[in-house]
Amino acid sequence: MALEGLTQENIDQYEAALISEIPDVDAIGNFTLRTRLVATGWTEELYWEIRNRLIERGVLTTGKGKGGSVRRVPPPQAAIAPADVGAETPQDEPANLPVGASEKDLYAPMVEVIKSRWAQDYRLDSLIAEITAAQGSRHTRGKWTRPDITVASFKTYPYVPGRHFDLITFEIKPTNAIDITVIYEALGHRRASTRAYALLHIPESERPGLETMLEEISLEAKRFGIGLVVAADPSDYDTWEELVEAVRHEPDPERLNDFLAQQVSQGFREQIIKWFK
Repeated sequence: MALEGLTQENIDQYEAALISEIPDVDAIGNFTLRTRLVATGWTEELYWEIRNRLIERGVLTTGKGKGGSVRRVPPPQAAIAPADVGAETPQDEPANLPVGASEKDLYAPMVEVIKSRWAQDYRLDSLIAEITAAQGSRHTRGKWTRPDITVASFKTYPYVPGRHFDLITFEIKPTNAIDITVIYEALGHRRASTRAYALLHIPESERPGLETMLEEISLEAKRFGIGLVVAADPSDYDTWEELVEAVRHEPDPERLNDFLAQQVSQGFREQIIKWFK
C-alpha cells in the first residue's frame, strides 16, 4: 500500500496538497488531478489512496465525467446537537402551528419530539437526531437525496448478540404541500438508510378533507416500505399517528458511509464512532 511507512503528518501533507488542487466550487476530473500530482512526484497508487481517504471522511465527493471526478464537500450548516435517549429534555408548550405553517417551521418541534417521545416509544437505546434539510448549495448527489431530519440509533435485544445500528430519515411536509410525491422523496433517502418515513403535518381540522389523499399516499407507502406518520401538532407526540410502518432494510454499506460523510455534521459522525468503539 502506498501509505505504508508514512507518518500521520506525511499523510496530512499529502491530503492538503490534493485538496489545494481542487477548485472551490467546480469538480475536477480524476485524470487532470492525478496528472498534476504525478508531475510533482506522486504515484498513481498514492493518488487513489489519498483521494479515497478524503472521500470516506466526507471532505470530497465523487462526480461524473470520463474517468470520474471529485469536488469539495462544503461543511453542513448548524445542526441540532446530539442527545442520548432518556436524557431529560425541556418540554416546550405545544407549538399549535397554523395550517399554513411552512415546512421550515416544522423542523425544530418535530426533531425534538423524535429525540424524546418518539425514541422512547420505539425503545431505542441511544439516538442522535439533527436537521439536515438546510444545507444551502451543498452537493448531495442528486434529486431527493437530502432528508429533512436524519436519525442514527442503536438497539440491543436480550437474545440477539451485538448492537443493531439504524439510520432513519424523515421527509417533512406541511399541510399545504402534501401529495403522493412525498413517498418518492422518502424512497430516494432509503437508498442510504435502513428506514425512511414521510412525516406530514395535518391539523385535526384539516384531516377530513385530506382522507382520500392519505389513502392514496398510504397505498404507495406500503408498496415501497416507507413509513407514514401524521402529526396534528408537531410538538405533541400524543397527536402523532403512524399510518404505515416503515420496513427495515440493509442499504449498501458504501452508500450508507457516503451518506454519513456528506449529509450530517462532524459531531454526528463522531458520536457513531464512539458507540461502536
